[in-house]
Parts: sequence; C-alpha cells; structure tokens
Amino acid sequence: MIILEAKADYFFEVSFEVANKVGGIYTVLKSKASEMSRYYGDNYYTIGFFSPNSSRFEFISKDEDEFKIIFDEMLKLGIRCYYGVWDIPGKPKTILIDIKDYTSNINSIKGWLWDTYYIDSLYSDSWFDEPVIWSYACGILLEKMEKHFKGNIVSQFHEWMAGIGLLYLKYNKSKIATVFTTHATMLGRSMAAANKPLVSMIEDGLKVGSIIDQKTAYDFNVQAKHQTEKACCENAGVFTTVSETTALESEYILGKKPDVVLPNGFNMSDFPKMEELSYLHKKNKNKIIHMLKAYFAPYYSINLDDPRIIMTSGRYEFHNKGIDLLIDSLSELNIRLKKEKSDKDVFVFFAIPSDVRGDKISVLENQSLYQEIGDYADEITFEIKDLIVDNIIFKGESLSKTVSSFIEQKHLGKLKRFSESFNKKDGLPPLCSAFLNYSEDSDSIISSLKSKGLLNRKEDRVKVIFYPIYISSTERVLPLDYNSMITGCTLSVFPSYYEPWGYTPVEAIANGVLTITTDLAGVGQFMLKNINIKKNKGLSILERRGKSYDSAMLDLSKMIYDVVFMSEEDLIKSKHNAKEISRLVDWKYLSVNYIEAHNLALSKQNIK
Repeated sequence: MIILEAKADYFFEVSFEVANKVGGIYTVLKSKASEMSRYYGDNYYTIGFFSPNSSRFEFISKDEDEFKIIFDEMLKLGIRCYYGVWDIPGKPKTILIDIKDYTSNINSIKGWLWDTYYIDSLYSDSWFDEPVIWSYACGILLEKMEKHFKGNIVSQFHEWMAGIGLLYLKYNKSKIATVFTTHATMLGRSMAAANKPLVSMIEDGLKVGSIIDQKTAYDFNVQAKHQTEKACCENAGVFTTVSETTALESEYILGKKPDVVLPNGFNMSDFPKMEELSYLHKKNKNKIIHMLKAYFAPYYSINLDDPRIIMTSGRYEFHNKGIDLLIDSLSELNIRLKKEKSDKDVFVFFAIPSDVRGDKISVLENQSLYQEIGDYADEITFEIKDLIVDNIIFKGESLSKTVSSFIEQKHLGKLKRFSESFNKKDGLPPLCSAFLNYSEDSDSIISSLKSKGLLNRKEDRVKVIFYPIYISSTERVLPLDYNSMITGCTLSVFPSYYEPWGYTPVEAIANGVLTITTDLAGVGQFMLKNINIKKNKGLSILERRGKSYDSAMLDLSKMIYDVVFMSEEDLIKSKHNAKEISRLVDWKYLSVNYIEAHNLALSKQNIK
C-alpha cells in the first residue's frame, strides 16, 4: 500500500451531493470520508447544498461560533450557511449553503459566466440554474475562508454542479489550490443515450489528435453544462476523472487529458466477511424464492430446484446501462434452453426504479395469500408435532393414518379453499410488479421484453420481473434491502455501454456475488489491469469495445448460460473469488490517488 503525506493544511470538498443523496457521487463522498479524515483530521470540511428534505436525515448542526463573522457576512448577501457534521463514518465537518434568498442573482451570475468564460446559459432551466447559484455561493464562502485560515488550502470540486465555485476563485485570483473532478461528461452521456457510436468516435478522434466539434453540445441541448465542464477542467489547478475510460472521453470531448485518475472505492470493512455471506446467501435466497412462488405459482408450477436468480439494477438508462443488450441475450438464452428441452427455470429481476403509482393489486393479493397459507401451515405444524409425540408416547398408532385423518377432519376444507383461491389464475404472471405512471406500452423494458418473446409463459425457461421501485426492506412485495437482495442472487449482470465507473458491480463482488460487467465500464478497465480475468471466475468482463452489438449479445448469453449450469462447487469457488478481488477497490488503497491530486494542485499553486 502506497502512503503519501498530505501537504495541505486544510481540505475543502465541494459537492451538490454532500448530505444530499441525488446520484453516485453521494456514494463516493460518503464511503471516502473516513479516509479523508484520516489524512486531514479536523481540517477536513465538506461543503454542500442545503435541502430541507435531505439534510435533516444526515446533517447534525453544531455551534457556529467559529465561523459566525463569515456566516453573518454571507447572510447579508442573502446566503444562509449552516455548520455541523455529516453523520456518516468519519463525521466530517460540514457547511451547507441555503440559497433560497439568493436566487434573484441568477441573471447577473449567468451574465458573468458568459462575459468571463463564454458559458452560454441563455436557455438553461432550473436544473442548471440552481446548482450554478449554489456553487457561486460556495466560491464566495471559500474566498472568505481563505482569509480566516492560516495555511495551505486545497479545495476539490465534484462535477459541473460545483464547478462555478472553482471559476469564481480563479477569477478572483484566490491562492486556494483547486482540483476539479468530472465523474462523466454531460455530452458523452447524452450522445451514448442517443445511440451514437461514442466509443468509436473517441478512438478515431484521438488517433488523429482531434476533439469533438464543440457545436455538438447544442445538438443535444447540453451546451451550458458542457461549457461549464470545459471551463472548469481548463481553469483547475489539477483536472481529474474517475477511470481510464472517462479519461479518454474527457480528452476527446473536453479537449484536455486528466492529470490524475481517481478510481472509486468502497470501505470493504462495511461488507460482511465470506463466512457470514454464506449464511446470508441462503437466508436471502429463501426470501426471494418465497416471493417467486407467490409471483408465479398462482399461474403455473415453476422449477425451484436450485434456481438461478439473476439481477440487474441501476439508473433507468436503457442503452447506456446495457439493458437492451441484456434483454436480447436473455431472449437468446430462453430460445436455447427451450431447444435443449431444459427444465431449468432462470429468474431475472430488472431492479430499475421508474415512475410508479403503487404495487399491482394482483401481485399484492398473491403475496398476502401466500403469507397467509404459510402462517396457517405453521399453525398446523405445531398441532401435528404434538399429535405425533402424543401418539408415540401414549398409543403407538399408525402415524401416517393419524396425521392424514387429523388434517382431513379438521383442516381439509380450509386448505381446499386456499388452493382454489391461490391456484389456476387466468393469464400470465405480470412482467412488471407495479403500476407505472405511464402506459406500459411506452416503457422501453416492457416493450423490449414483449418483442423478444420474454412473456413469462410456462414454457419460457427465462422468467422476468421488472421491479421498478427502490429496493427496500419496507416494501411489501419483496421486503429486502439492496445488499440483502443481491446476496440472495446467483449472478448480477451490468452490461453497460456507457459507465464512467460502475458502483453496482463493485457492490456485487463485495457481497460475494458472481458478476458480469464490461470493458467499457471504468471498473471493468480497472480490473482488466489488476487481475488475471481468465483465472478469476468471480468477475467476468464482457468485451464490448471493438465488438458488434450482436457479437457482444451472443457472448453475454453464453456467459449467463455457463452460470445457469455451473456446479455448486464452482459457484462457491467463484463467490470466494468475487469477494477476494473486491479488496482491490478498497478506499484504504485508492484514497492515496486523492492525496496525489491534492499535493499536485498545491505544488502548482505554489509555483505560480
């Protein structure tokens, strides 16, 4: 493990997602905080956006005396600051900025951005305006902090949403050393989502030393965000990104190669050890099996003899996340298993949140009735146990006759009513577990499942469930939290086309789950450089770079097929392998990259 000494006296980390869970950057900050506190101690501060709804859960306010003069000055400008700690491991000191009384300044800020950095935000909306006002206020705060503290200061700004603060400091000739981190480019993400051949465009462009035509941002209506990113990477002391994949993307789209790559990590000590995971897998797999029984059994019998349970999850980006590729590969798998006359049932969860208005009534009714049948069976079991014991001790009668006659006389009627209510429902098990707030016919996942013949018919060997709600232990259909659900699965699949890093594959291997990601994902590239992927069966890297869609689809289908028929011994060995390689992305190893970036920024600032 490489150890560096942090040269800065103070470190301020600025992000819209401090104590404000919006996207993946929240996970980066939260999981990394302990390591930053280890390097900087009490001189590590996070600066975030004050959201009354989000902040009340994780922000603990403290006495503001230390910064009372500064906060009073900010308040006179219409900017209210709250001081406290972010209630996460490491408990970093935190300042949240409330801009509700400062929003009237938006036009003057946007005018300044145009005059100074040529950022065209004339037609931007609140999704751009709110972060801009907030990050401009962050710049004002940091300028005042610079006068308050004696010593060297480094400030890191995550994404364009925080970047205006960096531009403010640059314009005002601040001595604070700055680091800018892009976790993904806005233009790159937009182009990939629109099915543009982004990968080949980047490779072909960089081969001849060209960058993308900057007018392209207007074609995708992301010009303000793109131009902000570009200005930030050009004006930062140190420009960073999260993977080699995004480094190439940044070089082509933003016109600058990152100075340092900052791979994303996790605190692996937060995840269960392998011995515990073995128990958790059995426990959570049984809960999923109970859900599957309630979901499918009312329509037809299913094979739950050592079932293969597969899961994908993440943001609803149909092409970027490779949902299209996964559905096509599952269709191919379904056809193959039927041709081979296999009796193996494969169950696939698409745990991808969408706009829903509630669970489907039929699904809830089946779950409720299944639970009621289970509770009733438990009651009978206790009675039968007592009956068996009494007969052995006192009578010695035929147990089979006694038990069967007992059930027939006392419980048969109710059991028949249960059976009639639960079994032989008309139609097919639903493809989606919840009511969508829009027509199912317009949903990309459901439409694709239907067009590819994944209809949940009895003869279909691949059974699918689009689960469009956030996974939670409080949900009625499947009461498991995310980590519990994934540990109950056999395989997790994340076949992304556009994935700057990829936290979902990392979570999966940290939970000892066989996982598939791609060589287009940042974490896939990272693993290809750090492990022998052919020998390690816990993580498979699907080759998508330089391959046709159909070829990648067939490869993915074959990968899943191999897991479907993998022996129990090989499954256990692969789970151990997955858990073992997860240590490579532990923050205790990766955090040093942040210190390298901070020290480099400080050295550049001192040189200037």
